[in-house]
Amino acid sequence: MKKKMKPILFTMFILAAVTAGGFYFLLSQDSGPTGEFQERMAKAQNDLEENRSYRYDLDESAIPLATSGEKKNVLNFEHDVVYDVQQSNRDRERLDRLIKRTDADFENPIIARNPFGTNENSFYFYFTTSYRCMVRYTITVEDEAIYDHTRYINNGSENNLSKTHEFVISGLIPGKTNYIILELVDSSGSKREGKTYKYAIPKGNVPEKIPVELGYSKEASHNGMFFVFPKNANQILTYDNQGVLRNITKTETGHGKRIYQTGDSVLYQIAPDKVARVSSLGRVLGVVKVNGYGAIKDFCYDGYNEIYSLGSRKKREYLLATSMQTGKTRVVFCFPKGIFVGSLAPKQGGGIYLTAAKPSGIIYMDAITSAEPKISFVMGKRADWKKKLGKKKIAEEKEAVTWDTAASQISLTEDGTYSLLVRKQGQATGVCVQLDSKKRGLKVVMTSKFGGNAANRLQVQGEHMILTDVQAGNFAEYDRKGKVTRKFSYGSPVDSVVKLTLAGMCFYGM
Repeated sequence: MKKKMKPILFTMFILAAVTAGGFYFLLSQDSGPTGEFQERMAKAQNDLEENRSYRYDLDESAIPLATSGEKKNVLNFEHDVVYDVQQSNRDRERLDRLIKRTDADFENPIIARNPFGTNENSFYFYFTTSYRCMVRYTITVEDEAIYDHTRYINNGSENNLSKTHEFVISGLIPGKTNYIILELVDSSGSKREGKTYKYAIPKGNVPEKIPVELGYSKEASHNGMFFVFPKNANQILTYDNQGVLRNITKTETGHGKRIYQTGDSVLYQIAPDKVARVSSLGRVLGVVKVNGYGAIKDFCYDGYNEIYSLGSRKKREYLLATSMQTGKTRVVFCFPKGIFVGSLAPKQGGGIYLTAAKPSGIIYMDAITSAEPKISFVMGKRADWKKKLGKKKIAEEKEAVTWDTAASQISLTEDGTYSLLVRKQGQATGVCVQLDSKKRGLKVVMTSKFGGNAANRLQVQGEHMILTDVQAGNFAEYDRKGKVTRKFSYGSPVDSVVKLTLAGMCFYGM
């Protein structure tokens, strides 16, 4: 009996080891990207990688994306009116019907060209896989001066691994034959399957590549793309860190100065008095129009339903709130005569910060969702504000009183601080501050001085600042020491430049 037990015990040990190993393998398959892979992912999505995927044999092996003819493999959508929620819903229903009656897989995906009409030169993909994975795509062109554009799709699943894949590929360059290398990768970034498509886009009437100058910073530019708002235009242009055009977003009759990412959607103006909310697929989720108060001077979103905006009527300035659900606009506050506001940014807890164009200062408004919103206090010079608000509401904060906020645009940063560009002793100065509504004060956490008086737009991204000269159309990214990483020249006036990663919306691991 003892002799028979040895092989039995040995067999049980082997089975246990195999089972444990198999269990570990299964866990490792769904464990998500490792730290090392996340570093590689971030580097690949910086648009600064010199190693290119282009090969001369790509043209023969790539599958043409055909929108017409016998070899048509792309679904076309016609859009006379783009920013219409009902039309966008119908487009979504058309895709859903196709998904239900088609067993789409990686070899035979559903492909549609710009199905919702919001992003030119983009392609919608849908397919399923028999195993959990993520999608990586790389856009490469023959031109050696243009680096690859690589992105990992955010699929919203745990560890970004899924069997269902629905996404939009953007980043294709007008005037080029674009090769789209589509890959399925596991949690370590290893390729499981791959396909290559190609699509040639005619040259457009906007710069496909803008001049870029390297600065003296030792730091690399942050990941993300620059959303450029050309003056007197009805489109928003997106450029990467190399100054290459990667997307064109159409609007109706204007675009304002802002684009916000909120969860899985973005918000931007499509006309002087209209704001749209658009999903990662380009679907129009909501549109609001602010009637009767002229062009929107600035806007922000409460993250749930209401668009807060600044407008004017009969020489008075107003803070307004428009519901995404009902489309109705209500007056939140009518500012006292002689006060002119320039920009606004939300605060958690029902408050809002505004910059004043005249008199100069930072306004804090409390209880904006209540029946009686009010100006709680203003940080500015007492002599400028006492006749308008009274002495009790003026906080003569030592830093703020030295700032001229006439052209400032205040923005809430990712870490909860606020950024704004001010004039200090005639010089443009970018500041990032912690604002304290309880103590009625602020703490400067980062500052950069910029030469000359031309700079008039500022954005903070991480520990970097993006500064724009709107008249010349120049913009640059500065590191924490105030040194330029890269400087870009659009070449004509712009209204604004904003940098976003779209991480957690379109892309993963930025």
